[in-house]
Amino acid sequence: MHSAVTLSRRSVVSGLLCIPVGASAAPLVDLEKGGGLFSHNPVSAELGSESSMMQLYTQQASAGLVESEKPGPRIVTGRPSLPFVARLHNANTGERLFLDVPASLDLGWIQRRRLNHFMRDWRQDQVKVMDPSVVQDFLEICRAFATPGNPTDVKVNSGYRSQRTNELLRQRSRNVAINSLHMEGRAIDFALPKVSQRQLGATANAICRGGVGTYSTFIHIDSGRNRHWSA
Repeated sequence: MHSAVTLSRRSVVSGLLCIPVGASAAPLVDLEKGGGLFSHNPVSAELGSESSMMQLYTQQASAGLVESEKPGPRIVTGRPSLPFVARLHNANTGERLFLDVPASLDLGWIQRRRLNHFMRDWRQDQVKVMDPSVVQDFLEICRAFATPGNPTDVKVNSGYRSQRTNELLRQRSRNVAINSLHMEGRAIDFALPKVSQRQLGATANAICRGGVGTYSTFIHIDSGRNRHWSA
């Protein structure tokens, strides 16, 4: 009986050794695809991508929250491309946001999500992806006044506006355009408390690829056609 059992075990082992190489078993952990032998729903190989990771933190994929535009080439200003920290303050909600801005000005996806929320229409509590071009111009202008070792204070008055909010503001001020680029997430109104409006406006005009409006208490920049005005 013992001999029969021994032969049976050898047969099993021999059979396993004769399995063709192309028919390899599923690994316990598949580092490439994220699945494994005990995984009923293997994780997609694209899980590590930015778009897939964002879907993990949103209830639904909204067309308004998809970044389809890429920023155009920045204007060469002659200033060094150094990393800096921007300390943003929302003038309407009192919220604050620290951004560790790399030398490339290309924020990571987590920082972009936080910035989009910070720039939301707070009246309607609506979030829209801000145009990367206007965001890069905004960061480039802020960096122009950055000092090593110290955060750059930025007061943000307005980012994205819904159509409803824009119409409300139009009833209060003649300076609000009926087709404002704020409604497309393509404009930012802001000020640097430690910088004069004249100096900030001049720097914005030198850097911004779109429109620049200089007002008494803030600067407007957008990613529309290149134009300049003051009010």
